[in-house]
Amino acid sequence: MQMTRLGFGTVSLLLLAACTGFPFFGKKSPPSPGSEANKNAGRTDAQLPPRTVMEVQDIQYDGWAISGRVLVSPEGGQLRLDRRLIPTIHVEMKYVSDCTYGAVASIRADIIAPLARPEDLLVLEPGYWYGSTVRFRLFGEHITGLGPECVEADIFLRSFDHELVARQRIRAVRPASVDGGTQSDEGGTLEVPAAPPDAGTP
Repeated sequence: MQMTRLGFGTVSLLLLAACTGFPFFGKKSPPSPGSEANKNAGRTDAQLPPRTVMEVQDIQYDGWAISGRVLVSPEGGQLRLDRRLIPTIHVEMKYVSDCTYGAVASIRADIIAPLARPEDLLVLEPGYWYGSTVRFRLFGEHITGLGPECVEADIFLRSFDHELVARQRIRAVRPASVDGGTQSDEGGTLEVPAAPPDAGTP
């Protein structure tokens, strides 16, 4: 994937908020019976550990940003997670595209987060779910303009040890009431999307 840095000074776009809302942790049945986690066509078990279930719920998209509640549960053993689930570090969004016309340019912010502490480690047992709401700023008025009416993207989840453990393709539709109102941009990196690789860790 090629990335072009635009000249907006040294200020990085930090509008990718970290988790909003309170994390969820509990034992329950899968959120969406019949749905399949890890939509990882083309991936092999060597690249993506099997039996890790991920669901993305309550997806919201306003033409500028996407938010959603990420829930994860292991099925084949313990899963080590950073309970903060920080966007771009533990939860990544890549391969943004227009639902109809394919890949579109989007912005990807740089984020600096405190180093993980021992108390940030969560060891999740099979049968238990953990999750939080995350938000990604994808489009900006002076960089890309208002995003497409419908977008698709891949969500990647990484463990406490930064290993890829789950992948999910999501779709979000912009409400008809959104007309492209002004949004401020504070610099950032323009991401020119490439086709998802057939194998390997993104």
